Parts: sequence; structure tokens; C-alpha cells
Amino acid sequence: MGVKRFWLAKVGDHGEVPGPEVYWMQWFDRWVRLSFYSLIINTDDGYVLVGTGLVRDLTLRNKFLREWAGSDRCRFTVSEDEKIENVLRRLNLRPDDIAHVVITPVQDYTVGNIDLFKKAKIYFSRRGWFEDVVNPRPSPFLNRDIYLPRYVREYLFEEAWDRIVLLNDEDVVVPGVRVKWTGCHHRSSMAIILETKDGIVSYTDAAFTMRNITENVPIGIAEDIYECLNAYEYLRGISKYIIPAYDPENVSRYKQWII
Repeated sequence: MGVKRFWLAKVGDHGEVPGPEVYWMQWFDRWVRLSFYSLIINTDDGYVLVGTGLVRDLTLRNKFLREWAGSDRCRFTVSEDEKIENVLRRLNLRPDDIAHVVITPVQDYTVGNIDLFKKAKIYFSRRGWFEDVVNPRPSPFLNRDIYLPRYVREYLFEEAWDRIVLLNDEDVVVPGVRVKWTGCHHRSSMAIILETKDGIVSYTDAAFTMRNITENVPIGIAEDIYECLNAYEYLRGISKYIIPAYDPENVSRYKQWII
């Protein structure tokens, strides 16, 4: 099977965001809580980490959010317990024990501590790499220094260059762990699909909360809402459990996997 065990770890908080960010063209009068997570997967081919946590300096991101939302209620925060090195420590692991790091999507809440992982192969969506990382056109939505800070770019293009692996739309990372390109949220968005003894477990940023999946409501910050709907249909068809990437209820809904 390949997957021995896996854990879901909260690695930061988003506070509350305007409802239409989470539910496309809905909930204009509400705010929705969101959280950030990483997956740690113990496999026959070493430990796989999905997402490295938030960037260490959140000044630019929170300035952008304050100006965008007109409020401080959706600012990014990270507690000491949520720092990825402390998450790993609770499992008696160090960054050097991680053999594979998967980044999805390419954003400041997934790449923030990528430079801690000196021995790991680093996996990106091939499509996302060209659209979100090396695309010379400036993003029409966000300053690149926010979602891909300079220290991350320098690490990727200098120190980690020979450890980067680009994944096709459906590829295996290690036996028992594969990806499915979804798009929807970003060009670099991939669902992570785990073959476990309890059945297929999928982790996806195409859904922010479980309501996106159960009620078939695309996320509001979507680059293509039809990709969202396609992702929900596909993941419902193959999965016993689906973990929405930012749902604060994950910590209670999936408490058997929380670390």
C-alpha cells in the first residue's frame, strides 16, 4: 500500500474572511473562519510533507488583507505550536527526516518554511510551476513578493534546484501517495490522494470547507469554477474521506489524524 500512517496538522489561522471568498456569489452578509494545515505522511519510501506552513514575516500579506477586506479580522497568524518545526517535533521528527515535500498550491501559506528541508525532493505541479512560479508576467491579483517571497525564490533557484520534481496532471509521488491536478483555486492546485488501510483519503484546496463539496458550491476565489465542480465530482467518486484544505472543522471532524 505504501502509506503506513498520516497526520493532519494545523499550521496557521486566517481569522475570518468575507463569505463570497469561500462560497461563490453567496453569503455576502457573513464572514467565514478558515485555517491552514499541513499533511505529514509516513510511507515505505520515507516521510512526505504536504505544505511547509506560512511565511515567517506576514507583514506584506496582512497589509494586503487589511486593504482588501477593510478589516483586520482576516489576518494571517501562526502560533508557536503551529510552526512546522514544532509540529514535526511532536512526531519526533526533524526537517532532515522529510524525504519528499509537495507544494500545493504555490502560496505563502504552503512555501513559508521550504528552506528548512535541505534533503527533500520538492514537488510542484508542472502546469503550476510554469504558471505560478516562473511565469514572467506579473500576477494580476497579487504581488509575487507576497505569495512567493524572495527568500523562497532564491532557495528554489539556487540551493534546491536539483531537487525539484515537476508532476504531471496525474502522477505518483511515492507508492500510496498520488496527485490529481484540479486547478480551480490556482494553476498549481493539486489534490493529494492517499491509499490508506481505511480507504482513499483526499486532501484538496479546490474546497475551502466541507460545504463546498457537499452542496456543490464552488469556492469564491476560483480561477475556474467549472474546475471546482469537476474536482468535487471526481473526489466524491473515489474517496472515503475528503479533507477540505482550510476548514477549521477539520480538527474535530478528523480528530483521529490531528497532531
